[in-house]
Amino acid sequence: MRVRMIVLAAVVALGAAAIWLAVVPRRQAPAAAAGRRPVASVTTPKVRQSEAPTPTPAAPEVGRATFVLPWGPAPTPTLPGPEPEPTEAPVPAGGPTRARDRAPAPTPEVAECVAIRSGVEPSPVALGQVLVDVDAVNRCGRDLGPLDVWFEVAGYRHGDLVQTTRGHLLDPLPRDGEGHAAIALAGSYDWYDRVDVRVITPRP
Repeated sequence: MRVRMIVLAAVVALGAAAIWLAVVPRRQAPAAAAGRRPVASVTTPKVRQSEAPTPTPAAPEVGRATFVLPWGPAPTPTLPGPEPEPTEAPVPAGGPTRARDRAPAPTPEVAECVAIRSGVEPSPVALGQVLVDVDAVNRCGRDLGPLDVWFEVAGYRHGDLVQTTRGHLLDPLPRDGEGHAAIALAGSYDWYDRVDVRVITPRP
């Protein structure tokens, strides 16, 4: 019985101690809480370094111009040609040559400066011959004698040369004058197909 009383007393004491421990801290907590001032927490915003803005280049101003184009192809420029070189006779070392000191121009051959025209007819004086009349004009720039102008007469049959003969003037042939010659060629007038006459250089 006594033991029970001791145990009961111990239980009661433990319960009282537990109640006291539970009440005292709650009463002191409001007082401690009342004696403290709330400290406001200040949050400093972080300053963010912003990058400097990149300047944007201004757009170039575009000018306007008006052009008038011609209608049609442009003319092609003509390039000047090379200037002709002056053609002058070389001056000799002793000075210009006088007209009387110059060498005379070469004299043309008679065959080159005597013009002729001819005709053929039957010979009135001999049978079996043709008579060739030759008219000559002197363009040699000098007087010519009868033996200075010779002619050659050639007769052709079927394209082949058959007969030739020669003759000369009977009278002198003055400068720019006319002369006449009659040359007989053996053969019938109807037998020849063609008769040619040319001026030749006289024999020495």
